[in-house]
Amino acid sequence: MGIGTLIYKKAFVNRFDDDKIIFYFSYKDFPGLRAEPVEFKTPQGLLIKGNIYSYENHSKDDLVVFCHGMGGGHRSYMREIETLCQQGYEVLAYDNVGCWESEGENVRGLTESINDLVSCLDFICGSDNLKDRGLHIIGHSWGGYAAGNILNFRTKNIKSVTVISGFASVESVIWGGFGGKLKMFRKAILAYERKVNPQYVDSCSVDAFRNTDANVLLIHSKDDAVCDIASGLGYVRSQISNPNVRYLEVEGKFHNPNYTVDAVTYMQQTFGEYQSLLKQKKLKTFEEKKAFMDLRDFSRMTAQDPEIWAEIFRNME
Repeated sequence: MGIGTLIYKKAFVNRFDDDKIIFYFSYKDFPGLRAEPVEFKTPQGLLIKGNIYSYENHSKDDLVVFCHGMGGGHRSYMREIETLCQQGYEVLAYDNVGCWESEGENVRGLTESINDLVSCLDFICGSDNLKDRGLHIIGHSWGGYAAGNILNFRTKNIKSVTVISGFASVESVIWGGFGGKLKMFRKAILAYERKVNPQYVDSCSVDAFRNTDANVLLIHSKDDAVCDIASGLGYVRSQISNPNVRYLEVEGKFHNPNYTVDAVTYMQQTFGEYQSLLKQKKLKTFEEKKAFMDLRDFSRMTAQDPEIWAEIFRNME
């Protein structure tokens, strides 16, 4: 295994579990919100676990499928999921392979998010209770990459796609993230992804959106340092012209454009201070780290921007 592949695997190909330090909401934190367990397997035989969330009197016939980003699980997005449920939807959200409640030694690679979303839609297609329902696919970051590419592989019953801070393809994010002296490693990284999920490595959301009849909304903050807008929204917009595809650029939201400005600012301050204390070795033990986070207001830190959600719901009409 070459040095480029080793660097890539160290950065992206890990097992991600809830470290119990950062607070994550569950459905129990929202009175009346229900969670019905679901599980399905990938073609590789790995078990994926999740839930269908809803309030008792949900009014929408369509089903939302929510795809999470890298580094967490679907409960990292409970505020987003609950916002959708408040609007009357049922939301199927799951942990990708290698994340939280799902099986897997690691996440296998960037392309795994597409593999898992395809597996989810195949599960839905095979379910008597779900197979005939309209679908809305929403994803953030790594999940946004999956959502943006799904129409290249599955189209049945998909009415809308919303991509939040997602990258268009493995190639676009590697070309953006591995520049300078790291350019020499690009081919090795693509070769690794091709070995893991050969059917998905060349997929690009440009091809998925070029002629789609589904409603598509891409949301990105201009100052996103995690997933540069040039590898996502900007790249797609430069390549296609389809009136069904809309673009929403914001500023000052970094990697979370659906949050309020105050939430993003508070998050930056919290984790900036946390990282500084770690470097100063003032937070060494699990107990010290958890005590720091326990004093933070995670409701404020994850507050959702109603104007952004109005555009998401408009896309789902």
